[in-house]
Amino acid sequence: MAFFKKLWHKLMLRDLMVGLTSEEIRALRVTNAVQLVMMTMVNLLWPQVLLVEPPETHFVSTMLYLEFMFFAIVGRICLYRRKFVWGAALTFIGFNLHVSGLCIAYADDPAHILYYILMPFPFLMIPSRHKFLRWSLVIWTVIYFLADQVYYRSLNGKAIFGAPKWTGPIEYFLPPLILGAVVFTLVMNSFVKAVKNAEDGLIKEHEASEKLLRNILPHEIATELKAAGVSEPRYFSETTVCFTDFVGFTQISESMTPRDLVRELDQCFSYFDSVMGHYNLEKLKTIGDSYMFVGGLPVPTTTHAIDCVLASLEIQAFMNQMKEIKSQQGFPYWELRLGIHSGDLVAGVIGEKKFAYDVWSDTVNTASRCESSGVSGKINISKSTYELVKEFFQCEYRGAVPAKHKGEIEMYFVTGLLPQYCVTGETRVPNPLFRERYAQLKVQQPTSAPEGAKT
Repeated sequence: MAFFKKLWHKLMLRDLMVGLTSEEIRALRVTNAVQLVMMTMVNLLWPQVLLVEPPETHFVSTMLYLEFMFFAIVGRICLYRRKFVWGAALTFIGFNLHVSGLCIAYADDPAHILYYILMPFPFLMIPSRHKFLRWSLVIWTVIYFLADQVYYRSLNGKAIFGAPKWTGPIEYFLPPLILGAVVFTLVMNSFVKAVKNAEDGLIKEHEASEKLLRNILPHEIATELKAAGVSEPRYFSETTVCFTDFVGFTQISESMTPRDLVRELDQCFSYFDSVMGHYNLEKLKTIGDSYMFVGGLPVPTTTHAIDCVLASLEIQAFMNQMKEIKSQQGFPYWELRLGIHSGDLVAGVIGEKKFAYDVWSDTVNTASRCESSGVSGKINISKSTYELVKEFFQCEYRGAVPAKHKGEIEMYFVTGLLPQYCVTGETRVPNPLFRERYAQLKVQQPTSAPEGAKT
């Protein structure tokens, strides 16, 4: 069964369609269909011709058979080598020459009408960006068709094996033939163009919805939701959660218009978003002036705590720069508290409307307490995070700090990278030695979720 499935995929060119646009896939499918149908018909009809037709026609029939098979096989090879336009063009030329050969040999053969069928094929077999090739093949076919009809029907021309059985005046045949060929060609071109425009519109809408979905949910979760309709919550044994909060936000926001307030928040949070992308962290949500992000999910990593601290240093540097600029201009400014804690949690999407990726566990509560127990302009971390980053960062021990509903929590301020790991004079900028150690840590396998933790 597997052999026949593989053979079918080979015949249908399924593996070759990866990475192609919808128009290119359609053109490839039409070319493939023309090749398979015509090769099947020619191979079935040729033995019948040899058995039924007069002997004097056998040589011409054999030459036409070999001509078509040559173009079809070479076109097929082009397709398998991903030369799709060459494959389509050779297939069409072989088909056209085969029809022309039949028309030259037999004056009343049904092949004469096949020109009408051939006219729209270039629009279907060749992508729109190859306009010159498309129209060249179409015009060639139209000219062949008109010349064929004029020669046989009006000029009483003879084929290799006899003259036509009926003829007529050229002024009777030619105008409607030209009009029919032109109208048919233009209609097919308009139809294919309309299909292309509709596909382009659908692609743009799909890309917009995909972009929106990626901005709402992590890529892995979005993919699972699209495939299965649901996304099961997952347990992560090693993560790092960070909260930020603007100090004095309420007082300063009272002096701002709603539009200015939103613009200021958007400027800050948009920068935070760019930092998340740089350090491969997952932004979870904003709640008022609070911004929450997590490291180590939805794909577990061994550097989640380091990534969060590096991102926090960059965010704090940005806020300090904003503070300096605004204070020089005499404008009120916001200062930022950051709190970080590491531990396990459960993450997932729940509910049926307005999907949101969220996390639950005591780790989240503790990270929030680290933020609220922090100091503006500082990065406050718990002892569990400190144990994960102490080999890379300078930390100032604060002692056991009381935290609401948590008792006392041992906390540390992160002041920057250790001297051996930072660029001279820039305690937040890693040097090559840090990157080397970081890369070594990155390749280690993170601790997997315990048995049955996926709920």
